[in-house]
Amino acid sequence: MSSFPLNPIQKRIDFGDSALTAPSTPGKRLAAVDRTKVDPQMIQAAEGMEAMFLDYMMKVMRETIPKNDMDLESPATNIYRGMLDSENAKKAVKAGGVGLADQLIAYLESQRYTLPREQGVPSRAESHEVEGSARTGGTHEGQSVRK
Repeated sequence: MSSFPLNPIQKRIDFGDSALTAPSTPGKRLAAVDRTKVDPQMIQAAEGMEAMFLDYMMKVMRETIPKNDMDLESPATNIYRGMLDSENAKKAVKAGGVGLADQLIAYLESQRYTLPREQGVPSRAESHEVEGSARTGGTHEGQSVRK
């Protein structure tokens, strides 16, 4: 067990035996999110992001394996292995994943990016109500469109 005195006035901080037992900063912890109260599209997006991360991680890990002349590798084998890794990543996320999706959801919830639809951004029909103008979000927002 290691501890490190910050200065003579402050008490010693216990960092734990390993990274798994080390304390985390209370200000950096994200509260657990009840997925039943979260927009299903955000859950799907967060799980998709985690699946992409796991897929890329497996791809990069496979690239670290040394190649030799005795391997029965072909382009078809590489394609199949890549597709299998993608499916395994999706299944891993559905089974709980590594927690990245939960962290993304908790962060977005804490930043209030998930307002209810009636309080959030206007729908497409509402944004095109002004006749003769298109809402582009660009520098010419609100000006009529020249045809």
